[in-house]
Amino acid sequence: MHVNRQLAHRTPRLHRAFGALATAAALAASSACSNLATDDAAVYRRAESQRVEYLEREVERMREDLSQAENAMIYLESGMRGEHTRADAVSAVAGARVEVESACERAPWRSADCEEARSKLLEAEQQIQRSRMGAAVFFASRAQRIAEDVGSEARVVARMGDAHFVTGRRVNLRSGPSTDATILRVLTRSTPVFRERRDGEWVLVRTHSGRVGWIYGSLLDAH
Repeated sequence: MHVNRQLAHRTPRLHRAFGALATAAALAASSACSNLATDDAAVYRRAESQRVEYLEREVERMREDLSQAENAMIYLESGMRGEHTRADAVSAVAGARVEVESACERAPWRSADCEEARSKLLEAEQQIQRSRMGAAVFFASRAQRIAEDVGSEARVVARMGDAHFVTGRRVNLRSGPSTDATILRVLTRSTPVFRERRDGEWVLVRTHSGRVGWIYGSLLDAH
């Protein structure tokens, strides 16, 4: 079955990703404040703490994804595919769609994940048309799981304070206030950042995932 093959393929990747994120969280914790700019030590300490929290959330998300994938494989392989009705499947898709759209409205920077969730809903609808109600419920639950993750991040960002948002399509986060400085990361439109200070036309920012760098001020919203 297509779903079985998909889960069998994803499960080892989830194991590897979980291990990598756990290692990254430990390294981030042990290397906090190891490479700070003297004038901005407090900014980097705050960011490093945020980075550790972000990686811990990613580890937990991967753990939950892995558990759900393994449970789904057990469910499908045990032959319980016929216990869901069409009404169950339609209800699951409708509920997941509401959660997906609500979460994506609150976290527009997670557009790639939102598109993945919508693709799961489309697959669920196609499974209903093929009278595969168990598979439809499975894909709806995957979309809902993505929505939960996106919504959780939106809540974290809201708690962090007054966020500004990147207005350019692809904006370079640099190591210093200059176009000659190293590019640390490329931020996409609507990514939330937190302003620390200005240096001329440049702004030192923290991202919600604990990255620190400089952005040209005109590429942030004005509020």
